[in-house]
Amino acid sequence: MILVQNPLQLLSGNKYIILFALFLFGISAHAQEPEVSHFIVHKVKKKETLDGIAMRYDITSDQIIAFNPFAKKGIRKRDKLKIPRYKITVVIAPAQPTTATHTVQPKETLWRIAHTYGISVDSLLVLNPELGDTLSTGIVLKVPAKTAEEIAAQFDYYTVQPREGFYRLEQKLGLSQAELEALNPALTLSGLQVGMLLKVPKAETDTLNTSILSENTKRSLWDSTFVTPVVKVAFMAPFRLSRIELDSIDQTNKTLSERNLTTVSLDFYSGILHAVDSLQKAGLSVELSVFDTEGQLHIVEQLLNQEDFTSFDAVIGPFTPANVSRMAQAMSFFGIPVISPLTTREIQPRKMLINTIPSKKSLAQRMITFVDTLDATNENPCVLIIADKKNQQTTLRLKEQFPLAEVLHPDERFGYIKPDVVDSLLTPTRTNWVFLETEDLNLITSMTSMLNAQQSDDRPVQLLTHYRTPAYDDQNISQEHLGNLRFSYPSHFLEKQDSLRLRFDTSFKERYGKIPNRTAVKGYDVMVDVSLRIATKRTLMDGLSLGVLEQLQHRFDYKSNPKGGFRNTATYMVQHQGYETIEIRPSEEQPDSLRVR
Repeated sequence: MILVQNPLQLLSGNKYIILFALFLFGISAHAQEPEVSHFIVHKVKKKETLDGIAMRYDITSDQIIAFNPFAKKGIRKRDKLKIPRYKITVVIAPAQPTTATHTVQPKETLWRIAHTYGISVDSLLVLNPELGDTLSTGIVLKVPAKTAEEIAAQFDYYTVQPREGFYRLEQKLGLSQAELEALNPALTLSGLQVGMLLKVPKAETDTLNTSILSENTKRSLWDSTFVTPVVKVAFMAPFRLSRIELDSIDQTNKTLSERNLTTVSLDFYSGILHAVDSLQKAGLSVELSVFDTEGQLHIVEQLLNQEDFTSFDAVIGPFTPANVSRMAQAMSFFGIPVISPLTTREIQPRKMLINTIPSKKSLAQRMITFVDTLDATNENPCVLIIADKKNQQTTLRLKEQFPLAEVLHPDERFGYIKPDVVDSLLTPTRTNWVFLETEDLNLITSMTSMLNAQQSDDRPVQLLTHYRTPAYDDQNISQEHLGNLRFSYPSHFLEKQDSLRLRFDTSFKERYGKIPNRTAVKGYDVMVDVSLRIATKRTLMDGLSLGVLEQLQHRFDYKSNPKGGFRNTATYMVQHQGYETIEIRPSEEQPDSLRVR
Protein backbone atom coordinates (compact mmCIF):
# COMPACT_ATOMS: atom_id res chain seq x y z
CA MET A 1 0.00 0.00 0.00
CA ILE A 2 1.43 3.38 -0.98
CA LEU A 3 0.12 6.19 1.17
CA VAL A 4 3.15 8.46 1.02
CA GLN A 5 4.11 9.29 -2.48
CA ASN A 6 6.99 11.32 -3.82
CA PRO A 7 5.40 14.37 -5.42
CA LEU A 8 5.60 14.08 -9.17
CA GLN A 9 6.30 17.61 -10.30
CA LEU A 10 4.63 17.83 -13.67
CA LEU A 11 3.48 21.00 -15.34
CA SER A 12 1.37 21.17 -18.45
CA GLY A 13 0.40 24.26 -20.34
CA ASN A 14 -1.00 25.39 -23.66
CA LYS A 15 1.40 24.61 -26.49
CA TYR A 16 2.52 27.48 -28.69
CA ILE A 17 2.89 26.54 -32.37
CA ILE A 18 4.88 29.35 -33.99
CA LEU A 19 5.34 29.51 -37.76
CA PHE A 20 9.05 30.21 -37.87
CA ALA A 21 9.26 30.02 -41.66
CA LEU A 22 6.66 32.74 -42.13
CA PHE A 23 8.38 34.94 -39.59
CA LEU A 24 11.87 34.49 -41.06
CA PHE A 25 10.85 35.21 -44.63
CA GLY A 26 8.42 38.04 -43.75
CA ILE A 27 5.55 36.39 -45.58
CA SER A 28 2.14 37.59 -44.44
CA ALA A 29 -0.03 34.63 -43.54
CA HIS A 30 -3.77 34.21 -43.39
CA ALA A 31 -5.18 31.56 -41.06
CA GLN A 32 -7.74 29.11 -42.32
CA GLU A 33 -10.49 28.05 -39.98
CA PRO A 34 -9.04 25.03 -38.12
CA GLU A 35 -10.86 21.72 -38.18
CA VAL A 36 -12.92 20.83 -35.13
CA SER A 37 -11.91 17.49 -33.64
CA HIS A 38 -14.52 17.33 -30.86
CA PHE A 39 -16.56 19.42 -28.44
CA ILE A 40 -16.65 19.70 -24.67
CA VAL A 41 -19.53 21.15 -22.67
CA HIS A 42 -18.87 24.08 -20.36
CA LYS A 43 -21.47 25.01 -17.72
CA VAL A 44 -21.39 28.75 -17.07
CA LYS A 45 -20.68 29.66 -13.47
CA LYS A 46 -21.38 32.77 -11.45
CA LYS A 47 -19.51 35.89 -12.65
CA GLU A 48 -18.07 34.16 -15.72
CA THR A 49 -17.86 36.15 -18.96
CA LEU A 50 -17.67 35.03 -22.55
CA ASP A 51 -14.21 36.57 -22.94
CA GLY A 52 -12.99 34.81 -19.80
CA ILE A 53 -14.28 31.44 -21.00
CA ALA A 54 -12.68 31.99 -24.40
CA MET A 55 -9.36 32.79 -22.72
CA ARG A 56 -9.60 29.62 -20.64
CA TYR A 57 -9.87 27.41 -23.71
CA ASP A 58 -7.44 29.46 -25.82
CA ILE A 59 -10.06 30.33 -28.44
CA THR A 60 -11.98 33.47 -29.40
CA SER A 61 -15.41 34.62 -28.30
CA ASP A 62 -16.54 34.49 -31.94
CA GLN A 63 -15.62 30.81 -32.11
CA ILE A 64 -17.82 30.11 -29.09
CA ILE A 65 -20.70 32.14 -30.54
CA ALA A 66 -20.39 30.26 -33.86
CA PHE A 67 -21.47 27.06 -32.11
CA ASN A 68 -23.69 28.72 -29.50
CA PRO A 69 -25.69 31.46 -31.32
CA PHE A 70 -27.69 32.36 -28.20
CA ALA A 71 -24.46 33.48 -26.50
CA LYS A 72 -24.32 36.53 -28.79
CA LYS A 73 -27.00 38.14 -26.61
CA GLY A 74 -25.08 37.30 -23.46
CA ILE A 75 -24.64 34.30 -21.20
CA ARG A 76 -26.19 33.43 -17.88
CA LYS A 77 -25.35 31.20 -14.97
CA ARG A 78 -25.94 27.47 -15.69
CA ASP A 79 -25.97 28.00 -19.48
CA LYS A 80 -24.27 25.12 -21.29
CA LEU A 81 -21.82 26.06 -24.02
CA LYS A 82 -20.38 23.79 -26.71
CA ILE A 83 -16.65 24.49 -26.71
CA PRO A 84 -14.87 23.48 -29.94
CA ARG A 85 -11.53 21.72 -29.68
CA TYR A 86 -9.37 21.93 -32.80
CA LYS A 87 -6.95 19.44 -34.27
CA ILE A 88 -4.35 22.17 -34.89
CA THR A 89 -4.00 25.49 -33.17
CA VAL A 90 -2.32 28.00 -35.48
CA VAL A 91 -0.85 31.16 -34.04
CA ILE A 92 -0.02 33.61 -36.85
CA ALA A 93 3.20 35.47 -36.35
CA PRO A 94 2.44 39.15 -35.76
CA ALA A 95 4.55 41.96 -37.08
CA GLN A 96 6.53 42.24 -33.86
CA PRO A 97 8.65 39.35 -32.52
CA THR A 98 6.67 36.62 -30.77
CA THR A 99 9.59 35.40 -28.71
CA ALA A 100 11.86 36.92 -26.12
CA THR A 101 15.07 35.70 -24.54
CA HIS A 102 15.85 34.30 -21.14
CA THR A 103 19.33 33.90 -19.66
CA VAL A 104 19.65 30.75 -17.57
CA GLN A 105 20.44 31.51 -13.94
CA PRO A 106 22.32 29.26 -11.48
CA LYS A 107 20.25 26.24 -10.31
CA GLU A 108 17.46 26.96 -12.81
CA THR A 109 15.86 23.94 -14.48
CA LEU A 110 13.89 23.49 -17.69
CA TRP A 111 10.79 22.85 -15.63
CA ARG A 112 11.19 26.09 -13.65
CA ILE A 113 11.77 28.18 -16.79
CA ALA A 114 8.78 26.61 -18.55
CA HIS A 115 6.70 27.24 -15.42
CA THR A 116 7.75 30.92 -15.36
CA TYR A 117 6.58 31.51 -18.94
CA GLY A 118 3.41 29.41 -18.72
CA ILE A 119 4.38 26.69 -21.20
CA SER A 120 5.29 23.01 -21.00
CA VAL A 121 8.86 21.69 -21.12
CA ASP A 122 8.11 20.19 -24.56
CA SER A 123 7.10 23.62 -25.86
CA LEU A 124 10.32 25.11 -24.49
CA LEU A 125 12.34 22.45 -26.32
CA VAL A 126 10.50 23.21 -29.57
CA LEU A 127 11.58 26.84 -29.23
CA ASN A 128 15.16 25.77 -28.54
CA PRO A 129 15.90 22.70 -30.72
CA GLU A 130 19.64 23.15 -30.28
CA LEU A 131 19.36 22.55 -26.55
CA GLY A 132 21.18 19.40 -25.42
CA ASP A 133 20.68 17.17 -22.43
CA THR A 134 22.29 19.65 -20.03
CA LEU A 135 21.29 23.19 -19.11
CA SER A 136 24.26 25.45 -18.53
CA THR A 137 24.22 28.68 -16.56
CA GLY A 138 24.41 31.74 -18.79
CA ILE A 139 23.05 30.31 -22.04
CA VAL A 140 20.27 32.27 -23.74
CA LEU A 141 16.96 30.56 -24.49
CA LYS A 142 14.05 31.62 -26.66
CA VAL A 143 10.87 31.98 -24.65
CA PRO A 144 7.38 33.36 -25.34
CA ALA A 145 7.23 37.15 -25.47
CA LYS A 146 4.75 37.17 -22.62
CA THR A 147 6.26 38.28 -19.36
CA ALA A 148 6.01 36.28 -16.18
CA GLU A 149 3.71 38.99 -14.78
CA GLU A 150 1.36 38.65 -17.74
CA ILE A 151 1.27 34.88 -17.32
CA ALA A 152 0.56 35.20 -13.61
CA ALA A 153 -2.29 37.60 -14.35
CA GLN A 154 -4.05 34.95 -16.46
CA PHE A 155 -3.36 31.67 -14.72
CA ASP A 156 -2.74 30.14 -11.37
CA TYR A 157 -1.36 26.73 -10.45
CA TYR A 158 -2.86 24.13 -8.17
CA THR A 159 -0.96 21.20 -6.62
CA VAL A 160 -2.86 17.89 -6.66
CA GLN A 161 -3.27 16.55 -3.12
CA PRO A 162 -3.35 12.90 -2.01
CA ARG A 163 -6.67 11.10 -2.61
CA GLU A 164 -7.88 13.76 -5.06
CA GLY A 165 -9.68 12.61 -8.18
CA PHE A 166 -11.37 14.56 -10.96
CA TYR A 167 -14.68 14.65 -9.05
CA ARG A 168 -13.11 16.24 -5.97
CA LEU A 169 -11.14 18.71 -8.10
CA GLU A 170 -14.35 19.77 -9.82
CA GLN A 171 -15.94 20.46 -6.43
CA LYS A 172 -12.89 22.42 -5.31
CA LEU A 173 -11.88 24.30 -8.48
CA GLY A 174 -15.13 24.35 -10.47
CA LEU A 175 -13.40 22.73 -13.47
CA SER A 176 -14.57 19.48 -15.04
CA GLN A 177 -12.20 16.73 -16.15
CA ALA A 178 -12.54 17.84 -19.78
CA GLU A 179 -11.75 21.45 -18.83
CA LEU A 180 -8.68 20.44 -16.82
CA GLU A 181 -7.43 18.25 -19.66
CA ALA A 182 -7.88 21.11 -22.11
CA LEU A 183 -5.66 23.31 -19.93
CA ASN A 184 -3.24 20.49 -19.06
CA PRO A 185 -2.79 18.11 -22.02
CA ALA A 186 -0.40 15.85 -20.08
CA LEU A 187 -3.35 14.68 -17.99
CA THR A 188 -4.63 12.60 -20.89
CA LEU A 189 -1.34 10.67 -20.89
CA SER A 190 -0.33 10.44 -17.24
CA GLY A 191 -3.59 10.87 -15.37
CA LEU A 192 -3.69 12.66 -12.03
CA GLN A 193 -0.54 12.35 -9.94
CA VAL A 194 0.00 13.49 -6.37
CA GLY A 195 2.07 16.68 -6.47
CA MET A 196 1.22 17.44 -10.10
CA LEU A 197 0.85 21.14 -10.88
CA LEU A 198 -2.33 21.95 -12.78
CA LYS A 199 -2.82 25.18 -14.68
CA VAL A 200 -6.13 26.79 -13.80
CA PRO A 201 -7.59 30.19 -14.73
CA LYS A 202 -6.75 32.75 -12.08
CA ALA A 203 -10.25 34.20 -12.32
CA GLU A 204 -11.62 30.81 -11.32
CA THR A 205 -9.47 30.57 -8.21
CA ASP A 206 -10.30 34.16 -7.22
CA THR A 207 -14.04 33.46 -7.19
CA LEU A 208 -13.90 30.25 -5.15
CA ASN A 209 -16.29 30.09 -2.26
CA THR A 210 -13.92 30.56 0.67
CA SER A 211 -16.02 28.55 3.10
CA ILE A 212 -16.09 25.57 0.78
CA LEU A 213 -12.40 25.96 -0.01
CA SER A 214 -11.55 25.83 3.67
CA GLU A 215 -13.49 22.58 3.98
CA ASN A 216 -12.16 21.04 0.78
CA THR A 217 -8.53 22.02 1.26
CA LYS A 218 -7.46 19.45 3.79
CA ARG A 219 -3.82 19.32 4.64
CA SER A 220 -1.99 16.05 4.34
CA LEU A 221 0.28 15.44 7.32
CA TRP A 222 2.11 12.50 5.77
CA ASP A 223 4.94 14.71 4.54
CA SER A 224 5.01 16.96 7.61
CA THR A 225 8.02 17.33 9.88
CA PHE A 226 7.47 15.06 12.87
CA VAL A 227 8.40 16.89 16.05
CA THR A 228 7.63 13.72 17.98
CA PRO A 229 9.50 10.80 16.38
CA VAL A 230 7.78 8.16 18.56
CA VAL A 231 4.04 8.04 19.27
CA LYS A 232 2.78 5.85 22.11
CA VAL A 233 -0.84 4.69 21.87
CA ALA A 234 -2.90 2.34 24.03
CA PHE A 235 -5.76 0.43 22.40
CA MET A 236 -8.52 -0.88 24.66
CA ALA A 237 -11.25 -3.11 23.20
CA PRO A 238 -13.64 -5.87 24.29
CA PHE A 239 -11.83 -8.78 22.60
CA ARG A 240 -13.25 -11.14 25.26
CA LEU A 241 -10.58 -13.68 24.45
CA SER A 242 -11.14 -15.51 27.73
CA ARG A 243 -14.59 -16.56 26.45
CA ILE A 244 -13.27 -18.22 23.31
CA GLU A 245 -12.94 -21.98 23.69
CA LEU A 246 -9.72 -22.58 21.79
CA ASP A 247 -10.08 -26.33 22.29
CA SER A 248 -13.32 -26.30 20.30
CA ILE A 249 -12.62 -25.46 16.67
CA ASP A 250 -16.32 -25.40 15.79
CA GLN A 251 -17.15 -23.01 18.62
CA THR A 252 -14.21 -20.77 17.77
CA ASN A 253 -15.21 -20.64 14.10
CA LYS A 254 -18.80 -19.85 15.09
CA THR A 255 -17.66 -16.98 17.35
CA LEU A 256 -15.38 -15.49 14.72
CA SER A 257 -17.98 -15.78 11.93
CA GLU A 258 -20.66 -13.80 13.77
CA ARG A 259 -20.92 -10.06 14.27
CA ASN A 260 -20.15 -9.55 17.96
CA LEU A 261 -17.87 -7.53 20.23
CA THR A 262 -14.99 -9.91 19.58
CA THR A 263 -15.13 -9.69 15.78
CA VAL A 264 -15.71 -5.91 15.88
CA SER A 265 -12.64 -5.55 18.09
CA LEU A 266 -10.54 -7.76 15.81
CA ASP A 267 -11.66 -5.88 12.69
CA PHE A 268 -10.82 -2.51 14.26
CA TYR A 269 -7.50 -3.89 15.50
CA SER A 270 -6.57 -5.12 12.01
CA GLY A 271 -7.09 -1.58 10.69
CA ILE A 272 -4.91 -0.18 13.48
CA LEU A 273 -2.10 -2.64 12.68
CA HIS A 274 -2.24 -1.72 9.02
CA ALA A 275 -2.03 1.97 9.99
CA VAL A 276 1.00 1.34 12.23
CA ASP A 277 2.76 -0.36 9.32
CA SER A 278 2.01 2.58 7.01
CA LEU A 279 3.13 5.15 9.58
CA GLN A 280 6.40 3.36 10.16
CA LYS A 281 7.07 3.35 6.41
CA ALA A 282 6.55 7.12 6.53
CA GLY A 283 9.24 7.44 9.17
CA LEU A 284 7.05 7.63 12.28
CA SER A 285 7.65 5.06 14.99
CA VAL A 286 4.49 3.90 16.78
CA GLU A 287 4.50 1.97 20.04
CA LEU A 288 1.14 0.23 20.38
CA SER A 289 -0.05 -1.48 23.55
CA VAL A 290 -3.26 -3.55 23.45
CA PHE A 291 -5.60 -4.30 26.37
CA ASP A 292 -8.64 -6.58 26.48
CA THR A 293 -11.41 -4.96 28.56
CA GLU A 294 -13.75 -7.92 27.94
CA GLY A 295 -16.50 -5.31 27.74
CA GLN A 296 -16.62 -5.12 31.55
CA LEU A 297 -16.32 -2.00 33.68
CA HIS A 298 -14.59 -3.86 36.51
CA ILE A 299 -11.88 -5.02 34.06
CA VAL A 300 -11.32 -1.37 33.09
CA GLU A 301 -10.91 -0.58 36.79
CA GLN A 302 -8.39 -3.41 37.17
CA LEU A 303 -6.38 -2.14 34.21
CA LEU A 304 -6.36 1.38 35.66
CA ASN A 305 -4.92 0.00 38.91
CA GLN A 306 -2.38 -2.30 37.26
CA GLU A 307 -1.11 -0.30 34.27
CA ASP A 308 0.61 3.09 33.96
CA PHE A 309 -1.45 4.83 31.26
CA THR A 310 0.26 8.17 31.92
CA SER A 311 3.11 7.15 29.61
CA PHE A 312 0.83 7.10 26.56
CA ASP A 313 0.17 9.99 24.20
CA ALA A 314 -3.43 8.81 23.71
CA VAL A 315 -5.81 5.98 24.49
CA ILE A 316 -8.11 4.64 21.77
CA GLY A 317 -11.14 2.94 23.32
CA PRO A 318 -12.79 1.33 25.17
CA PHE A 319 -15.79 0.89 22.88
CA THR A 320 -18.87 1.07 25.10
CA PRO A 321 -20.12 4.42 26.47
CA ALA A 322 -19.78 3.55 30.17
CA ASN A 323 -16.29 2.14 29.82
CA VAL A 324 -14.88 4.94 27.67
CA SER A 325 -16.44 7.54 29.96
CA ARG A 326 -14.77 5.96 32.99
CA MET A 327 -11.43 5.83 31.19
CA ALA A 328 -11.70 9.48 30.19
CA GLN A 329 -12.59 10.44 33.74
CA ALA A 330 -9.48 8.72 35.07
CA MET A 331 -7.19 10.19 32.41
CA SER A 332 -8.48 13.74 32.94
CA PHE A 333 -6.23 14.03 36.02
CA PHE A 334 -3.17 13.34 33.85
CA GLY A 335 -4.16 15.17 30.65
CA ILE A 336 -4.19 11.99 28.54
CA PRO A 337 -6.81 12.14 25.74
CA VAL A 338 -9.18 9.20 25.38
CA ILE A 339 -10.75 8.57 21.96
CA SER A 340 -14.17 7.01 21.55
CA PRO A 341 -13.93 5.30 18.16
CA LEU A 342 -17.23 3.62 17.34
CA THR A 343 -20.24 4.21 19.56
CA THR A 344 -23.06 6.38 18.23
CA ARG A 345 -24.78 6.51 21.62
CA GLU A 346 -24.42 9.51 23.90
CA ILE A 347 -21.43 9.49 26.25
CA GLN A 348 -21.15 11.44 29.48
CA PRO A 349 -18.91 14.42 28.61
CA ARG A 350 -15.42 14.38 30.06
CA LYS A 351 -12.56 16.88 29.86
CA MET A 352 -10.21 14.56 27.92
CA LEU A 353 -12.86 12.65 25.93
CA ILE A 354 -12.63 12.90 22.14
CA ASN A 355 -15.60 11.48 20.23
CA THR A 356 -14.90 10.54 16.60
CA ILE A 357 -18.59 10.16 15.67
CA PRO A 358 -20.45 13.37 14.73
CA SER A 359 -23.64 14.01 16.66
CA LYS A 360 -27.08 13.62 15.12
CA LYS A 361 -27.33 17.40 15.44
CA SER A 362 -24.32 17.81 13.12
CA LEU A 363 -25.82 15.36 10.64
CA ALA A 364 -29.18 17.11 10.78
CA GLN A 365 -27.53 20.49 10.15
CA ARG A 366 -25.77 19.09 7.10
CA MET A 367 -29.12 17.85 5.78
CA ILE A 368 -30.82 21.18 6.50
CA THR A 369 -28.14 23.01 4.51
CA PHE A 370 -28.55 20.60 1.61
CA VAL A 371 -32.35 20.88 1.61
CA ASP A 372 -32.09 24.68 1.72
CA THR A 373 -29.88 24.51 -1.38
CA LEU A 374 -32.39 22.27 -3.15
CA ASP A 375 -35.23 24.55 -2.18
CA ALA A 376 -33.40 27.62 -3.47
CA THR A 377 -32.63 26.11 -6.87
CA ASN A 378 -35.88 24.29 -7.68
CA GLU A 379 -39.27 25.84 -8.28
CA ASN A 380 -42.47 24.32 -6.94
CA PRO A 381 -41.29 20.79 -6.11
CA CYS A 382 -43.71 18.07 -5.06
CA VAL A 383 -42.77 17.05 -1.51
CA LEU A 384 -43.91 13.90 0.30
CA ILE A 385 -42.97 13.22 3.92
CA ILE A 386 -43.23 9.62 5.09
CA ALA A 387 -42.42 9.41 8.80
CA ASP A 388 -43.20 7.29 11.82
CA LYS A 389 -43.95 8.54 15.32
CA LYS A 390 -40.28 8.62 16.33
CA ASN A 391 -39.56 11.34 13.76
CA GLN A 392 -42.27 13.88 14.45
CA GLN A 393 -39.81 16.73 15.10
CA THR A 394 -38.23 16.22 11.68
CA THR A 395 -41.70 16.13 10.13
CA LEU A 396 -42.67 19.43 11.75
CA ARG A 397 -39.51 21.16 10.54
CA LEU A 398 -39.99 19.92 6.98
CA LYS A 399 -43.63 20.97 7.08
CA GLU A 400 -42.59 24.49 8.07
CA GLN A 401 -40.26 24.70 5.09
CA PHE A 402 -42.70 23.04 2.67
CA PRO A 403 -46.22 24.00 3.79
CA LEU A 404 -47.80 22.22 0.80
CA ALA A 405 -46.03 18.94 1.52
CA GLU A 406 -48.12 15.82 2.00
CA VAL A 407 -47.41 13.92 5.23
CA LEU A 408 -48.03 10.16 5.18
CA HIS A 409 -47.90 7.96 8.27
CA PRO A 410 -47.47 4.18 7.98
CA ASP A 411 -50.36 1.95 8.89
CA GLU A 412 -50.17 1.25 12.63
CA ARG A 413 -51.00 -2.45 12.21
CA PHE A 414 -48.96 -3.37 9.15
CA GLY A 415 -46.38 -0.58 9.00
CA TYR A 416 -46.55 0.32 5.30
CA ILE A 417 -48.00 2.93 2.93
CA LYS A 418 -50.50 1.89 0.27
CA PRO A 419 -48.95 2.11 -3.22
CA ASP A 420 -52.01 3.76 -4.80
CA VAL A 421 -51.83 6.61 -2.25
CA VAL A 422 -48.20 7.36 -3.10
CA ASP A 423 -48.86 6.97 -6.82
CA SER A 424 -51.68 9.52 -6.70
CA LEU A 425 -49.46 12.11 -4.98
CA LEU A 426 -46.39 11.90 -7.21
CA THR A 427 -46.55 14.62 -9.86
CA PRO A 428 -45.39 14.49 -13.48
CA THR A 429 -43.31 17.33 -15.04
CA ARG A 430 -42.10 18.38 -11.58
CA THR A 431 -39.36 17.20 -9.25
CA ASN A 432 -40.69 14.79 -6.59
CA TRP A 433 -38.84 14.74 -3.27
CA VAL A 434 -39.76 11.96 -0.87
CA PHE A 435 -38.42 12.25 2.69
CA LEU A 436 -38.40 8.82 4.33
CA GLU A 437 -37.88 9.32 8.07
CA THR A 438 -37.89 5.91 9.74
CA GLU A 439 -35.61 3.18 11.04
CA ASP A 440 -38.11 0.41 10.34
CA LEU A 441 -36.66 -2.15 7.92
CA ASN A 442 -40.03 -3.27 6.53
CA LEU A 443 -41.12 0.27 5.73
CA ILE A 444 -37.76 1.09 4.13
CA THR A 445 -37.85 -2.07 2.02
CA SER A 446 -41.37 -1.50 0.77
CA MET A 447 -40.93 2.22 0.06
CA THR A 448 -37.64 1.94 -1.85
CA SER A 449 -39.10 -0.80 -4.03
CA MET A 450 -42.40 1.06 -4.53
CA LEU A 451 -40.84 4.42 -5.39
CA ASN A 452 -38.42 2.84 -7.82
CA ALA A 453 -41.31 1.19 -9.64
CA GLN A 454 -43.41 4.37 -9.72
CA GLN A 455 -40.81 6.83 -11.00
CA SER A 456 -40.23 7.46 -14.71
CA ASP A 457 -38.43 9.91 -17.00
CA ASP A 458 -41.34 12.35 -16.88
CA ARG A 459 -41.94 11.76 -13.16
CA PRO A 460 -38.51 11.76 -11.46
CA VAL A 461 -38.32 10.85 -7.78
CA GLN A 462 -35.51 11.63 -5.37
CA LEU A 463 -35.40 9.84 -2.02
CA LEU A 464 -33.96 11.64 1.01
CA THR A 465 -33.60 11.00 4.73
CA HIS A 466 -32.17 12.90 7.69
CA TYR A 467 -30.75 9.73 9.23
CA ARG A 468 -29.52 6.70 7.31
CA THR A 469 -30.19 3.78 9.60
CA PRO A 470 -28.08 0.59 9.31
CA ALA A 471 -31.26 -1.02 7.97
CA TYR A 472 -30.31 0.35 4.53
CA ASP A 473 -27.43 -2.15 4.50
CA ASP A 474 -29.86 -5.07 4.71
CA GLN A 475 -29.63 -7.52 1.81
CA ASN A 476 -33.33 -6.95 1.08
CA ILE A 477 -32.67 -3.31 0.19
CA SER A 478 -31.76 -3.03 -3.50
CA GLN A 479 -28.71 -0.85 -4.08
CA GLU A 480 -29.86 -0.48 -7.66
CA HIS A 481 -33.13 1.05 -6.46
CA LEU A 482 -31.27 3.47 -4.17
CA GLY A 483 -29.13 4.54 -7.11
CA ASN A 484 -32.15 5.05 -9.35
CA LEU A 485 -33.77 7.19 -6.65
CA ARG A 486 -30.60 9.28 -6.08
CA PHE A 487 -30.90 8.42 -2.40
CA SER A 488 -29.37 11.34 -0.43
CA TYR A 489 -28.50 11.59 3.25
CA PRO A 490 -25.92 13.00 5.70
CA SER A 491 -23.24 10.61 6.92
CA HIS A 492 -20.10 10.48 9.05
CA PHE A 493 -18.32 8.31 6.48
CA LEU A 494 -18.06 8.01 2.70
CA GLU A 495 -17.23 4.75 0.98
CA LYS A 496 -14.90 5.93 -1.75
CA GLN A 497 -13.50 3.97 -4.65
CA ASP A 498 -10.53 6.15 -5.51
CA SER A 499 -7.08 4.83 -6.31
CA LEU A 500 -5.77 5.10 -2.74
CA ARG A 501 -8.73 3.20 -1.33
CA LEU A 502 -8.35 0.48 -3.96
CA ARG A 503 -4.65 0.12 -3.16
CA PHE A 504 -5.48 -0.04 0.53
CA ASP A 505 -8.03 -2.81 -0.10
CA THR A 506 -5.48 -4.76 -2.14
CA SER A 507 -2.72 -4.55 0.46
CA PHE A 508 -5.16 -5.33 3.28
CA LYS A 509 -6.38 -8.44 1.47
CA GLU A 510 -2.81 -9.57 0.85
CA ARG A 511 -2.17 -9.30 4.59
CA TYR A 512 -5.42 -10.63 6.04
CA GLY A 513 -6.98 -12.61 3.20
CA LYS A 514 -10.15 -10.51 2.99
CA ILE A 515 -11.38 -7.10 1.90
CA PRO A 516 -11.54 -4.64 4.84
CA ASN A 517 -14.98 -3.83 6.18
CA ARG A 518 -16.08 -0.45 7.50
CA THR A 519 -14.84 -1.21 11.01
CA ALA A 520 -11.33 -2.05 9.77
CA VAL A 521 -11.20 1.13 7.69
CA LYS A 522 -12.37 3.14 10.71
CA GLY A 523 -9.57 1.61 12.79
CA TYR A 524 -7.05 2.60 10.14
CA ASP A 525 -8.40 6.14 9.76
CA VAL A 526 -8.58 6.86 13.50
CA MET A 527 -5.09 5.53 14.13
CA VAL A 528 -3.57 7.51 11.25
CA ASP A 529 -5.39 10.73 12.19
CA VAL A 530 -4.48 10.52 15.88
CA SER A 531 -0.84 9.57 15.27
CA LEU A 532 -0.15 12.25 12.66
CA ARG A 533 -1.72 14.99 14.78
CA ILE A 534 0.46 13.96 17.74
CA ALA A 535 3.61 13.66 15.63
CA THR A 536 3.06 17.07 14.03
CA LYS A 537 2.07 19.06 17.13
CA ARG A 538 3.65 16.94 19.93
CA THR A 539 0.33 16.43 21.76
CA LEU A 540 -3.05 15.37 20.45
CA MET A 541 -4.83 18.28 22.12
CA ASP A 542 -2.61 20.72 20.21
CA GLY A 543 -3.03 18.60 17.09
CA LEU A 544 -6.79 19.10 17.15
CA SER A 545 -6.13 22.71 16.13
CA LEU A 546 -4.97 21.51 12.71
CA GLY A 547 -8.61 21.48 11.67
CA VAL A 548 -10.12 19.35 8.92
CA LEU A 549 -8.15 16.28 7.92
CA GLU A 550 -9.44 13.50 5.73
CA GLN A 551 -8.33 9.88 5.62
CA LEU A 552 -9.54 6.94 3.53
CA GLN A 553 -13.21 6.99 4.44
CA HIS A 554 -13.61 9.51 7.27
CA ARG A 555 -13.21 13.23 7.77
CA PHE A 556 -12.13 14.64 11.13
CA ASP A 557 -12.65 18.18 12.44
CA TYR A 558 -12.86 18.43 16.20
CA LYS A 559 -14.68 21.18 18.07
CA SER A 560 -14.87 21.67 21.81
CA ASN A 561 -17.98 20.44 23.58
CA PRO A 562 -19.41 23.08 25.95
CA LYS A 563 -20.01 20.31 28.49
CA GLY A 564 -16.47 18.97 28.21
CA GLY A 565 -14.20 17.27 25.71
CA PHE A 566 -14.18 17.42 21.94
CA ARG A 567 -16.36 15.97 19.20
CA ASN A 568 -15.88 15.41 15.51
CA THR A 569 -18.15 17.75 13.53
CA ALA A 570 -17.08 16.80 9.99
CA THR A 571 -19.81 15.16 7.91
CA TYR A 572 -20.57 14.22 4.32
CA MET A 573 -23.67 14.77 2.22
CA VAL A 574 -23.90 11.51 0.33
CA GLN A 575 -25.89 10.54 -2.75
CA HIS A 576 -26.26 7.19 -4.47
CA GLN A 577 -25.62 7.29 -8.21
CA GLY A 578 -25.88 3.92 -9.89
CA TYR A 579 -24.05 1.47 -7.63
CA GLU A 580 -21.69 4.13 -6.29
CA THR A 581 -21.93 6.79 -3.61
CA ILE A 582 -20.58 10.30 -4.10
CA GLU A 583 -20.30 13.37 -1.93
CA ILE A 584 -22.40 16.43 -2.61
CA ARG A 585 -21.17 19.71 -1.20
CA PRO A 586 -23.74 21.69 0.81
CA SER A 587 -23.41 24.71 -1.48
CA GLU A 588 -23.48 22.71 -4.70
CA GLU A 589 -26.43 23.88 -6.74
CA GLN A 590 -28.75 21.23 -8.04
CA PRO A 591 -30.05 21.45 -11.61
CA ASP A 592 -33.33 23.25 -12.05
CA SER A 593 -35.64 20.71 -13.65
CA LEU A 594 -38.07 23.43 -14.82
CA ARG A 595 -35.54 25.71 -16.46
CA VAL A 596 -35.16 24.76 -20.10
CA ARG A 597 -33.47 27.02 -22.61
